[in-house]
Order: sequence, then structure tokens, then C-alpha cells
Amino acid sequence: MPKEQDFIELFKVEAEGYLTKLDNGLVELENQPDNDGLITELNRAAHTLKGSSRMFNFLEIQEISHRIENIFVGIIQKKITFSSLIADSIFNAVDVIRKILKGILTEEKSGVVSAACRKLDESLLSQPSLKKESAENFTYDVEPPIHRDGSVTSKEHEPIQEYVQVPLNRINNLFNLVGMLMINKTGNSAKLDQIKKLLKIVKETETELSFISDKIKKDTLFQNRDVKNTLGKCDANIEKLKEISTLLHNNISSEAFCLDPIIDELQNNIKQIRMIPCSTTFEGFPRMIRDIAAQENKLIDLKISGKETELDKNILDGIKASLMHILRNCVDHGIEAPDVRKNLNKPKTGTIYLEAFHDAGNIVITIEDDGKGIDINEIKTVALNKKLVSEKDLSQMPDESILNLVMMDGLSTSPIITDISGRGVGLNVAKHDISNLNGQIFIKTEKNKGTKFTIILPRTLAIIHVLLIKEYGKFLAIPTASVSESLKVDVKNISTIEGKMAIQVRDQIIPVVRLGKALSLPLETDNEQDRKGRQKINESVFVIIISSLNKKVGFIVDKIVNEKEVFVKSISKHHGNVKNIIGATILSSGEVVIILDVIDLIKHSKTFERYPAAVTQEGQPQNNKITNQKRILIVDDSLSTRELEKNILKAHDYIVDIAVDGLDGLDKVAQTKYDLIISDVQMPRLDGFDLCSTLKKNEEYKDIPVVLVTSMNKEEDKRHGFEVGAQAYIVKTAFNQTNLLDTIERLIG
Repeated sequence: MPKEQDFIELFKVEAEGYLTKLDNGLVELENQPDNDGLITELNRAAHTLKGSSRMFNFLEIQEISHRIENIFVGIIQKKITFSSLIADSIFNAVDVIRKILKGILTEEKSGVVSAACRKLDESLLSQPSLKKESAENFTYDVEPPIHRDGSVTSKEHEPIQEYVQVPLNRINNLFNLVGMLMINKTGNSAKLDQIKKLLKIVKETETELSFISDKIKKDTLFQNRDVKNTLGKCDANIEKLKEISTLLHNNISSEAFCLDPIIDELQNNIKQIRMIPCSTTFEGFPRMIRDIAAQENKLIDLKISGKETELDKNILDGIKASLMHILRNCVDHGIEAPDVRKNLNKPKTGTIYLEAFHDAGNIVITIEDDGKGIDINEIKTVALNKKLVSEKDLSQMPDESILNLVMMDGLSTSPIITDISGRGVGLNVAKHDISNLNGQIFIKTEKNKGTKFTIILPRTLAIIHVLLIKEYGKFLAIPTASVSESLKVDVKNISTIEGKMAIQVRDQIIPVVRLGKALSLPLETDNEQDRKGRQKINESVFVIIISSLNKKVGFIVDKIVNEKEVFVKSISKHHGNVKNIIGATILSSGEVVIILDVIDLIKHSKTFERYPAAVTQEGQPQNNKITNQKRILIVDDSLSTRELEKNILKAHDYIVDIAVDGLDGLDKVAQTKYDLIISDVQMPRLDGFDLCSTLKKNEEYKDIPVVLVTSMNKEEDKRHGFEVGAQAYIVKTAFNQTNLLDTIERLIG
């Protein structure tokens, strides 16, 4: 029998569906306030949620959803006019219900619930026609009719599709079992090959014995009865061996003929179970865009298509944060303010297009805005200032490669850092997450026309194509989606640049590292042939070139075996995050093969093989260690805040000075050279805005980055911070150590 907790989990899943419907419906209703069919659907969602919560005795949810229902009833009865005020009150109520579902609220639950209900009632009673009428007067005696596109239809004519809700772990367990069946299927194929070889040997032995037997029979010296009997027994045994082998081969072949298509169909069906429509993730985005646009005082219309496109749940969950990062960037950096758009002869309302579709066995998700685009020249300037690339390399880069630099660690063209975007981590996080899912991301942009992000993903991570290689006597697998090419390179063509190995492939210099050393594998060989092969390494080597966006690294391996499709077994959670590994698979021989994490490989391959240290003209080894500590000034009139920030920064190897207000800060800057200044805004004598403005007007200090850390969270305050020249604006209510350190890293490294 299912436990009570199981039913509660089902209720939570169902309730979240109704809340999402309310979120998206309200966003749509703001654009179509007279859509009676939509209003009825939203009322039905609130009504059903009310009934379900009552059944489970969730009285707080029942009370809130009842009031939401009252509002929609009033709108249907034409006693209430829908407005953004009403939408805001319902959005607030939906958020409170979500908090209850997550179990966040404890002692303060009733107070927050009461506040949500009060806000809903106030939005009702703000209507002129309802000032003297109670909200409780609006109820349905019967179920409202179902509307489709504004017309009333009957329930009887709707096609009914039955569903069951199954915990994901059960599906994953089935998937793992199917994976084992696939491995066994591959093993059976290997056994058939072995039996074929055995039959071939039996046949060859039979031929040889027959030849020997004929020779003996013709030679009078060997007309011995025992010899003849022995040969006869050998012939009989070989015949039996041949018969048994043939029977075994036929039996296995027959079983494989029957089982293989069943296993294939089972595999495909199980894969489909884990496939869910993109709508499950996309449905939360209209509300998010609406809220951010309102916060930024922008008008934005989000158009979504392809919501029915299906994708593996693990991939869809993994891509959600990346899509949110990109959408936030479109709102914050892409779409212009209404007055700016008007001056550019654009509609005041900007548009963001989100689309998903199938293409060549993959899933493609595109996000496109009609905003200002990305300034290539600005990317160049920031990349050079941050020393992310050399001026020589930058001059040789095509625009497409330069555009990809926006996804590098710490590169952001945003002049000010806010709580929405601009910390230089969003697109980098998106790139990393997409690459971890064996996906790719591409960017196209046009000035004043907009920017388009294209994400290509596999439909599932459970079964992938890999390149099987051998290194230091061990089999390893590399996802082929990240392999640019494989080469056989003469060792004489491997150059050394600053003590590191590199090869030239066409017009590109690519760093090279020995895969075994990058993985810290013990040096082992299977047999003498491997040893001889290793001895020939001074002649030529196999190099596999792996790419991730704008980065390429070549890995030297002993042998390239073949390319094949494999079932991925994930690493158990109790092992934690294992460096350089995304999972494992099992070969037909039963050998476990590690599948390598390309992102980690490239990240950790910075320690390329070095040759002996360079020697100066005086014959002494060069000391490459550079002391490069950054000095930061903290300006704040609060002792506790100063000490907190100081301890955080000193723990991360920064040199820190402090000042008690703006004037004290100016005195410190005049005496000492600083790499960055962190300042409060509200301070006696000279506040943070005036301090920043004064520094930026001084030719000697204008290039020092200033980070404002303040509790002032209004948009006009943030805008003023930008106007006086601050490079970052962190709100204290959202302050955390990681946020501060990421900001400093982005600004000064």
C-alpha cells in the first residue's frame, strides 16, 4: 500500500502544475484581459487546487486558492475588472503557496498566509462596484463550462488520455536494467564471434588431422592398430566438438534473433518514458520575464514555440539554469528601454523568442532578442584589459571566435554589476553546464538588430557515441561530440612553446598533453607489443584533438581502437564529484571503461608537460613565481561590515586597508596605490556616490574599479551608481561571500 507521504508528493506535483498554469495564464491575461476562455481555465485551476488542498487538509492553501477563485468568479460575472494590481496580488499568493509546498514556512506560516489573503481581498475591494460587497459572495454552484478559444465545448467530446505518476527513481532503475540488457546483448554478439572462431579452428584441425591420417595410412611403417584407433577417436571427438559448437552457435543465434529486437524496442520505450516536453521547463519563464521586465522598467513580450518538443528529463533539468541565465541577459543587456527603442524606430515593446525543435537526432533550443546586440569592439577591449587573450591572438581571431569570448570566466561587457546579471559568471556557467550535457552553444549578433543563442543538445545522456582509446594499457572512452579530429603526428612536428608541447594543425597552434599524465595513470602495459609500440613513440604518436567552444587541446594516446555506441552508467553519488569522469560503461568482455569528462580534461590540462626549466644567460634557473597580490581599500562607517569584508578578502590572499568614510577613503587613495575600492554609500562627511564621482574625475584615480556595497536597492539608486562611474553595485540584502569574490575576480582577477 502506498504511504501517506506518497500521496502528499503526488499532490505537490499536481499543485505545482496548477500554480504554473496560473503564472503563465496571468501573464497572458495581462495582454488579453477580455479572453473569457482563459479566465475560465484559470478559475478552474484555482477551483481544483482548492478542492485538492481541502482533501489533504492543507487549510492554508485552501484559503488562498479560494480567494483566487473568488477573483476569477468576479471577473467572469463582470463585477471585477482585471488589472495589473490584481495580477500582482495573485502572483504573490502563488509564491506563498509554493513556499508552503516546499515546507519553508514554519512558525510564521499563518502570518504570511494572512498577508497573502489580505492582499487578495484588498485587490477585490479596490473595485468601485465592490467596496460594500464581501468577496465571499462570489461562488459557483456548479462547475463552469470548459472553454476553448472562447467557445463553449462539452467534456464528452474531449479525447481522454490516461496518465499515471511514477517516481523518477523507478524509471531510472528500469533504465539501468535495460542498460544491463544492452550490455548482455553486446556480450552475446561477442560470444557468437568467439564460437565462429572456434568452429573455424575445429574445421582447420579436422583438415590437418585428415591429412595426417591419409599420410599414415599410406606409410607401411605406421600400420599400427593403436595409432589407427587413436586417430579414429580424434576424428570422432572433433566431430562431436564440431556438432556441439554448431548447435551452441545456432541456439545463441536463434535467441539473439528473437531477443535483440525485443531489447531494442524495450530500450526505445524506456527512453521515451524519460522524455518530457520542454513545456515543463518553459512554463516558468513568462512569469520570470514579466517580473524582471517590470523591475527594469522595460516592456517585453516572450514568444515561446516548440513547447511540445520532448527531451530527456535529466538534460532538461540540467539546461534550465542556463536558459534562465541567457534569458536574464536578454532582458538586462539585450532589450533596450522603451524610450531608447522609440529613438531607434523600434516598437516600445521588445520581443524575446524561445524555440525548441528536433534536428538530425538532436534537440535545438534557440533564444533570440530584437535588442541592441553585442558590441564586438567592446568585447575586444574588455578581453585585452582583463588579459584574457593577447593582442596578437585577438587580431587573428574571426568575429565568431571573439563573440565566444563573452562565455569566458570573468568577461562581462556590462558596465555595472547588478543582482540580475553582469557579474561575468552567467554565460560562463551556461557554457559549462551545456558542455557537461555534451551540448554546444553558438552566438550570432547584429548591432541594433539583436542576438541569437543556439543550443544543440543530445536527446538523452544515457546512450552516447564514444571514441574508444587505449592509454597506458587501459581502455578509456571519450564522447565523440567533443572530438574535433584524430591525427597521427610525427614527434619531430611537436614544438615546445614556453616549455609546453604544441602542434600546428593547419593555421592553428594547439597545445598537447599526454593523456595518461593528465589523468595521473600509472604506467602499465598489457604485453610486449605495447612496450614495443611505446618505444616507437619517438617516431609518431596518436593525437586526439578535443574542443570545447573556443578551446582546443590535443591529447597523446597509445592507440585509437574504434567508435561505438555505449550505455552510460553514472557515478554513484557517495563518490561525490570525480574529476575528469562523467561515468562508465561495460564492454562485451566485461571490462569496465571510464568515460572521460571533456570539460574537466581541458580545464586540468593547463599543467601541460613541461621540458626542463629555462636557464638564464648566467646559467641560473629562472624563478617563474610572481608575487601578484592585489591591494583593496574598504570604505564603510560600519565596524562590523568592515571587519567582515576585510576577513573575507584577507582569507583569499588580498592585501586590505580600511577607511571609515568617504573623506578618509580619499586620504588613503592619495597615499597608497589600490587595485580596487569597495565602498558603502550612506556614510557621514562624504557618501559613496560622491567618493566614486570624485575619484572618476581625477585622471590619476579614474581607472580604479569601484564596487558599491549598500542596502539601497531601488532602481534609481543603482542607476545613479552607474552614472557616477561604479563598476559594480551589490545590494547588502543579497550579499554573500561568493558574490563579492566573483565580482572582484571579474574586475581585477
